[in-house]
Order: sequence, then structure tokens, then C-alpha cells
Amino acid sequence: MTMKLAGRATGSGSRNTRWKLVSAAAAALMLLLGVFLTGCSSSAKPSTARASTSPQAIPVSVATAKKEDMPVYLVGLGSVTPLYQVAIKSRVDGQLMRVDFKEGQKVNKGDLLAVIDPRPYEVVLSQAQAQLFKDQASLRDAKLNLDRFQALLKESGAISQQQVDTQRSTVDQFEGAVRTDQAAIDNAKLNLTYCHITSPISGRVGLRLVDPGNMVHASDTNALMIIAQQQPITVIFNLPEDQLPAVSKRMKGARLPVEAYSRDLTQKLATGYLTSIDNQIDQTTGTGKLKAEFTNTHDELWPNQFVNIQ
Repeated sequence: MTMKLAGRATGSGSRNTRWKLVSAAAAALMLLLGVFLTGCSSSAKPSTARASTSPQAIPVSVATAKKEDMPVYLVGLGSVTPLYQVAIKSRVDGQLMRVDFKEGQKVNKGDLLAVIDPRPYEVVLSQAQAQLFKDQASLRDAKLNLDRFQALLKESGAISQQQVDTQRSTVDQFEGAVRTDQAAIDNAKLNLTYCHITSPISGRVGLRLVDPGNMVHASDTNALMIIAQQQPITVIFNLPEDQLPAVSKRMKGARLPVEAYSRDLTQKLATGYLTSIDNQIDQTTGTGKLKAEFTNTHDELWPNQFVNIQ
């Protein structure tokens, strides 16, 4: 009885010992696996770092060496100026009946812009024409009488030379009156023409300065509108006086190209050419004025705009 119990106790101890060995082996295996994974991850990082710091290829182009003139650029601040600018004013007194343009519209030379009431000048024209008709009739009568007086003086002497001379003077007076009447007619026609205000140049109309219905006078200081020719357009700019001789010398040989840039020099606005140099130096600034012309096809430049010229 006693031996059997001892045999069971001995078998249970051997099983516990085997279980402890298996647990220890599993723990050792997991520890080795963790160390292996840590080593792999640490060995991969230096490889990535080496790949990121490796030098990259830079493209290089090759060009043939040439011998050419080095361009010299002169820079100045300028203001855009219309080639022509006209302040339209009335040349007769009257009421502004209508305006035949839109603000900002482009007009051509001869286009109708505004109409002033023509009726008072039509009346004046009719009066001058009537006075001319009257004086022409008087002139014809005076000429007939002069012919009669001259015949009587020559044939019978029934009339004196003084009467003939007086009649000749009367004829001259009526001829003068006819010429005066004709001048009055021409003046009335001219005033009728002035009642229809037309554009003297081709360009862009600015804002309307007088509204229809207002009375306008030939002595008014304010204009009805302003027309500026913007195609082509010019820029007036300044350069130091020391640079003017070289510019003048180069102008004799060929046209000098000119480029207009925005005030901050970030945008090229237009390309043109130098046209003229002023005939005097500004003593206060020591600079001279130059003028350049641009086609301005797409309205890149506007009057009174500040630009940098190169």
C-alpha cells in the first residue's frame, strides 16, 4: 500500500519537470525571435538613409561660344502721353440738343459727336440771303442807270460828268453791299456747320463733361469731352544728361528699341522705338526728356500711366 502511493508521487514530479523545460524553451525561442526582428529593423534604417543621401544627376547643356556685342540697357521712369489729345469745345452759343457717342467709345475723324440747336442760325442765314437778294437788285438798277448816264453824256451832253461819277460811286457801294451780304451768308453757313460737332481726330472719347439740355457758349473754359489718340501712343521719360550723347549718336544709325515695363518691373507691357530727344536739359534734375512711340494695338498703355522704360 505504501509503495503504490510512492510510485504515483514519483510520476507526478517527472511530469512537472518536463513542463518547466518546455516553458523555458518557448520563452528562450520568443526572446531570440524578438532580438532577430530588432536587428533587421535597425539594419534597414541605415540603408534607407544611405539611399536618401546619395547624389542625384544634374542636367547640363552645351553651347557654342560666340563673339557678339554686349547690349547696354538704360532705364528711366516715364509717363504715357497720347499722340494727340483734343479738348472738344463749342464754337457757337446755343443749347446742346443731343450727344451721339458713348463714353469710352472709339471714334474716327469726322464722326458726329454732338448737335447744338441750329434753328437760330438757320434764321440768320435766311436773313442774310434775303439781304443779298435785295442788294443784288439795287446793284442791277444802279448799273443800268450808270449806262444811261454815260450814253447821255456821250451823245448829247444832257447830263453832267459829276452825275455820271456819282452814279458810278453808287454802283460801287452796292457791289460792296453784295459782297458783305455774301460774307454774312458764309458766316451763317459756317455757324450751322459748327452746330454739328465732329471729331477732329481718331481716338477714344473720355467721359461726358456736359449733359444734353445745357446751354453752351464759345467762351466756355470747360470742354464738352476729351478725345485722346491711343494708337499709336507715346511715352516721355528722362535719362541723365551724361547718357544723352551716346543715345543721340546711336539714333543716327538705326532705330533704338524701347521696352515699357510696369512700375514694379515685373511685367513687360509693350515694345516700341525711340523717336526724339528734347533740345534742352532740365537744370534742376540734370536729365533730358526723350520720347518713344508704341503701336499699342491691344491698349496695353493708357494716358498718364507711369511706366519704366528700358
